[in-house]
Amino acid sequence: MKTSELLNIVLVIILIVVLIRYNVNDANGEINEASIVNSTAVMDSLHVKKSVGKRPFLFPMPVGIIGSYDSAGTPNIMAASWIGIVNSKPTSIGVSLRPATKTYDNVMRNQAFTVNIANEKLIEYVDWVGHYSGRDINKFDVLPLTPVKSKLVNAPYVHEFPVVLECRVVRTTNLGKHTHFVGEIMDVKVDTAILKADEIFVDINKLRPVMTGHGSGYFGIGDNLGRGGKVYQRLGITPEVESK
Repeated sequence: MKTSELLNIVLVIILIVVLIRYNVNDANGEINEASIVNSTAVMDSLHVKKSVGKRPFLFPMPVGIIGSYDSAGTPNIMAASWIGIVNSKPTSIGVSLRPATKTYDNVMRNQAFTVNIANEKLIEYVDWVGHYSGRDINKFDVLPLTPVKSKLVNAPYVHEFPVVLECRVVRTTNLGKHTHFVGEIMDVKVDTAILKADEIFVDINKLRPVMTGHGSGYFGIGDNLGRGGKVYQRLGITPEVESK
């Protein structure tokens, strides 16, 4: 057992003992201030922070496959995790790309791209696409994936991927090493097999999307932790003015 793990166990045991002593005193109508101080000190020791420098740490990170056409009309795809929804009206998504990538050139030229969302069954393809460059190989010539020409934007999407966002570029910002492309989502196409009964929203348990964590590999979804707007009620804290 590592020293750090042993230390954590000891700290937890100390915390439990302190809390028991505090509860006993409280039950007798006596609040021991020293116990409160000690309890806080033990709790703080479990959250000791260490600076690791400037890093793009956001956990988890989504995994998207960006589709685009080159100057000859050849379809290309690349893996990207620096993506996210950036606006609600017009509904827009942002993706940051390095100029060294072929996708960067394609998106700059055509002002369009697609974001293809993979599921766990496609993880090998996601990793392969992220490993090889479209400058060296036509990925669709090698992989058993099917490019489909979008009718809304000048970019291809992947037939086998369960969720597809078709986007036209509305803003481009040079941020330094990366360029940020904001794409207005013109349409979203979803496999009917993963839609909920309302036929609008995606059932995430059926989609089974993948994500990544900065060098930690790929991960699937975990347990459902509760419904938004309901989870907070477990705290039992009701302010005088409800948040809106």
